[in-house]
Amino acid sequence: MFVRLFKILGIALFTATTTWASEIPENVSQFKLLNGLQVIVIENHRAPIVNHTIWYDVGSSDDPIGKSGLSHFVEHLMFDGTKTTEQGEFDNRIKLMGGFNTAFTNREGTAYAVEVAVEHLEQVMELEADRMKNLLFKPDHVMREREVILEERKQRIDSSPGSLMNEQMTATLYQNHPYGIPVIGWEHEMRTLTLEDAKSFYENYYHPQNAALVISGDVYPDQVLAMAEKYYGHLESPSSFERKPTLQEPPHRSERRVRFLDPRVSTDYVIRKYHVPIEYSSDAENLAAIALMVEVLGGSGITSVLGEKLSLEEKIASYTGANFSGDITRPVVINLYVVPAQGIGLEEAEAKMDEVLANFSEEGVDPDHLQRIKKQIRYSRIYAQDDAKNAAMEYGTGFINGLTIEQTVDWPQLLLNVSEEGVRDAAEILLSKNNSVTGWLLKEVSE
Repeated sequence: MFVRLFKILGIALFTATTTWASEIPENVSQFKLLNGLQVIVIENHRAPIVNHTIWYDVGSSDDPIGKSGLSHFVEHLMFDGTKTTEQGEFDNRIKLMGGFNTAFTNREGTAYAVEVAVEHLEQVMELEADRMKNLLFKPDHVMREREVILEERKQRIDSSPGSLMNEQMTATLYQNHPYGIPVIGWEHEMRTLTLEDAKSFYENYYHPQNAALVISGDVYPDQVLAMAEKYYGHLESPSSFERKPTLQEPPHRSERRVRFLDPRVSTDYVIRKYHVPIEYSSDAENLAAIALMVEVLGGSGITSVLGEKLSLEEKIASYTGANFSGDITRPVVINLYVVPAQGIGLEEAEAKMDEVLANFSEEGVDPDHLQRIKKQIRYSRIYAQDDAKNAAMEYGTGFINGLTIEQTVDWPQLLLNVSEEGVRDAAEILLSKNNSVTGWLLKEVSE
């Protein structure tokens, strides 16, 4: 329950802007160094730990044409050593501190997170600042790491029929936007990535002007600022750097379908993806209504509308769900899932799903159900303040999506302001299939 609701609150997907702004919480401070590095400090003195996350405003949507997977490739290479550290030393030193670290690349950004006892913060900052500037690109390491990301694609995508179908559906959904290209990349393009590609990408995007340092935990703003000045303040940013132009989707005028057969499929199911038109999703209040509508419709298993109707009442589904991704600055996609019960075909399951959607759009949301969700959002917001990692994720995600701290803070209140009418209006998006791709995943049976 907590994880699901916190996703609605916005740590990785959803943020918003409006004509009014909440006050920045007293425990949050922001600075900007002369070299352009943004610094965000979130005080949390509940435990003597600290989360140090450096966010770079570059993700897979910035990959050059024909070089998909390059941003993810560079993320891997960031652990291959610098002028002062050996390959693997970064990980080993964090482990010796008793901490843990992780990194990830998504469509909009790349992040490197470390969580340690607070007395190790300065050492972590020194290590992270070092690889912002001094990364080595040894040919044997680069080629070996290219094989690693190719193997990762095999494990995460190629070995999973569901992941393969999702990849095909996403490529079908987007007609012009780079979001149609997988974050990890297309295999045939990944195989062409070179040392020169990685080095050029690193030099263009990995610098203070294109980064934000988010420190969350048992720290004080002046303390963090002094450390940031010491370790990051001397690093230079280029006078200018190239960024791919932002593309928009043209109007979607036709329903699309994907039928994916694979002998490894264990359970057939149906998925539908809706691309929400930008003229609707770019409005913050509309986006909040979408978030609540999706939660009511399928965010909580059998207690949601799809689960109650298809699993409990009609007993034609063993599982249902709904979620969405995107925000006011990026494409918004709504996902619906139905796994039929034994003996129920995908055609019937899809027809019943459409019936529920039509009725939901006409009847609207149950007021009590909506109020329960809003109450859970309030409680989840309170619980979230206990976790240094979640706070760092929330504000860092806002940065890579081009949002201010005030805009990030505003989002929960926008959710709480959504009316029953707003939910019903948002549900009308689901009535037209012209903006959608419907996928059937089926087990391929040999003749």
